Amino acid sequence: MGLSVRVKEYFVNEGPLYTFVGVWMLINAFLFYDTFQLYRGDKWTYLRVIVKDGLPVARGAASVLNFNCAVILIPVCRNLINAMRGAFESFRSLRRLFDKNILFHKWCAYTICVFAAIHIGAHMFNINRLAQTKNPNADFIVNDNASPETIAFTTVPGITGLLITFSLIFMVTTAVEQIRRSYFELFWYTHHLFIVFYVALAMHGYSGFVHRQTNFEQVQYYDNAAYLKDHPTGQCIGIGDVGCQTNGCSNLACTFLALSNSQPNLEVNSTTGVFCFNNGMENTSYPDDFSAGTTCCSCFTRTDAALPARIVAGGPKTYQWIIGPLVLYLLERLYRYYKSVTRKLQVLKIVRHNDKIPVMEVQMTKVKTLAGQYAFINCPDVSAFEWHPFTLTSCPRLDYISFHIRLVGDWTCQFAERCGFYRTKEEGAFTVSQLPKVALDGPFGTSSEDIFKYEVGVCVCAGIGVTPFASLLQELFLRKFSNKPSHMRTKTVYFYWICPGFESWGWFANLLIGFEQKCIANGILDFLKIRVYSSRGWTKEDAEKIIMQDEEEGGDVVIRDSKGVGLQAKLNFGRPDWGKEFGQMAKEYPGTEIGVFFCGPKVLSTTLHKKCNEYTDGRSGGTKFFYNKENF
Repeated sequence: MGLSVRVKEYFVNEGPLYTFVGVWMLINAFLFYDTFQLYRGDKWTYLRVIVKDGLPVARGAASVLNFNCAVILIPVCRNLINAMRGAFESFRSLRRLFDKNILFHKWCAYTICVFAAIHIGAHMFNINRLAQTKNPNADFIVNDNASPETIAFTTVPGITGLLITFSLIFMVTTAVEQIRRSYFELFWYTHHLFIVFYVALAMHGYSGFVHRQTNFEQVQYYDNAAYLKDHPTGQCIGIGDVGCQTNGCSNLACTFLALSNSQPNLEVNSTTGVFCFNNGMENTSYPDDFSAGTTCCSCFTRTDAALPARIVAGGPKTYQWIIGPLVLYLLERLYRYYKSVTRKLQVLKIVRHNDKIPVMEVQMTKVKTLAGQYAFINCPDVSAFEWHPFTLTSCPRLDYISFHIRLVGDWTCQFAERCGFYRTKEEGAFTVSQLPKVALDGPFGTSSEDIFKYEVGVCVCAGIGVTPFASLLQELFLRKFSNKPSHMRTKTVYFYWICPGFESWGWFANLLIGFEQKCIANGILDFLKIRVYSSRGWTKEDAEKIIMQDEEEGGDVVIRDSKGVGLQAKLNFGRPDWGKEFGQMAKEYPGTEIGVFFCGPKVLSTTLHKKCNEYTDGRSGGTKFFYNKENF
């Protein structure tokens, strides 16, 4: 297989993303290297002599932090991402990049953590050096006899650095998937520490902790022997400029007195008028017995020592990086807040699904949506500040929107109680006027919207990941059986449902069986191909059902809907043989672009991603599998 074919295969799933990531990483590397070299320059010699390369390392890490603290806000501007997905609708490779917005947000966060650790470590080294040094130049930066603890915990950089660090730790640790899914409220509230994070970040460099010299061209640093070796001549002007006399070298005594106070290493030969820096060496005779390390020039040229070094504090720079993205994100949040306040949706109906884990279907006032989208819901009667994400389960052509909410958390149970979900038949259901109004943030797009652009769509869901496909399958069927013109290219849909047990998903089983019955009634059995798998193994009762399936052609006794209608597709136990499944599809649909859409655990996502790459054929007439994963 040629190189060009492999490149084409690579760019089906991996190329666009990793090209973007490569550019991002190169920018990070360039910023670190460029800033590192900058702070090894002459302007920071006084400070660098004390802290060595701790200064360039700290500043290089700071540049990377500034960049990533700016770009990390862009992926969570959800309306902007929505708009960009729409703008690049004709460019599939670029459009799919915007579906990775949360992944890129996480990568930026990880980068911030790594370089924050480098920045902190380098500055702890710098602080220790400044506190212990006897170099008088350190007095420009810290008070005499200041301890490392005093510098770290009482200065503006120290205090703001602590606020930044602890805010970052709380935000990152509570964003771990296990915590985010189990304790969403904790994740939601701690993530708003980003306000503290950015305020402290903007103030971090306000005190100008990193000092530089502004007149290095006139006054160079000569306390360092290594520097003298590399810079043997320095910058020289006439002796009269020191204010002693204007007539040549006749008043060398005056010049010596003027210079000796600030430069103890200066020696003057009163006969030849030569100024010599001997780096503190004793017993140097003039004019012949100069040491190899001595730097000399005539009285008309050496005035470096006569002028004091002008050391100034650095200024804040971080705000220059973050101001643009912060304004953009602020506008995003204001727009979303405006929509949520001015667009209160009335809950119209509550449907109880008596599955093993109770599921509440919430139907509310219609807004414009697309199949597969999700939104954040806020119920002021439950909590004024909490917003929770849920996937839409209604298709856009219905006259209402709906969400299926599993009642497994504090907020969801409180919301269900406010909607009268737990009321008995005797108590009766709430009327519409008794049901609450909710605020909606969204809806926002996902990768599953693109299933209509593929001739063959493969939907794979595991456990709770079944929810996004409810609205998607409804929209597919409405378009399929509608007399109105449709831009749908989809001719066949493979639906894989993998779950430990189906008792918790009776509502979706009803939906799936309804789709299957519609296909049978219209004689299009090849449109929806259902593959159902129970991953928990089987009990004695399940084994009896399998035997019945084998004995009866089209046996359907395993999964039934609420009316007793059974699913015709056979129930499989275990997990799919993905190699066999993808291989069969590649043979059956040569030269076809197949969209694979997944929602579920990371382990299965990794497997499917690899299989898409493995069975993609970059040759002319080869089948290509485009992998898409839900991220929100």
